[in-house]
Amino acid sequence: MKWGAAFRLALKSFLFGLLWFIVGVLLVVGAIYLFISGVRILAFFAGFVGLFLIFFGFVAAIFKVSSGVFLGKNEISVKPVEVTYEKEGFASVLGQLIEQILTERPARANLARDMKGSVVVKVRDMDAAATVEFNQGRITIYNGQPVKGKFSVITADFDVINDLASGKAGMLKTMSWLLRGRLKIKGIRMAQKFQKIFS
Repeated sequence: MKWGAAFRLALKSFLFGLLWFIVGVLLVVGAIYLFISGVRILAFFAGFVGLFLIFFGFVAAIFKVSSGVFLGKNEISVKPVEVTYEKEGFASVLGQLIEQILTERPARANLARDMKGSVVVKVRDMDAAATVEFNQGRITIYNGQPVKGKFSVITADFDVINDLASGKAGMLKTMSWLLRGRLKIKGIRMAQKFQKIFS
């Protein structure tokens, strides 16, 4: 991880821990006030919670910073994902898009590397279809769909597919398309993993 990203994460971790630390200190101060006022049961409770939050804030900040950021454990994409696709038809468009995303966003490559299975993307208004096969580090895209075997199917018009592929479609919009029949999905689990590459 680059030092700039590591510094930003360390700063966020420090602020996160500091926030809980301050809340804990305020509760402890409140507990002392309650104890002096004679409300001792509530004072003990507030003091206990306050001390816990102080400890939690301290540990949370240290744990997040030392969880591998500076040791390289969060380094992205040790091995690139191999993407091959037909150079014509919808497979070419989809292949170039996936290749670009995995190059620009290495975290998505980690997701794709762990996937195994096939997704067929059908574009109704273009009468086109392409299959994306994931095989643990290798992605193959070709026109048409498999003759046999298990695979997920995403069917929609081009504008819907384009919004899904560009990450513009949120959960509410996607649900709206599904309810209105503009988007049809068969094999939701694999389709969700596929969509995460673009989101």
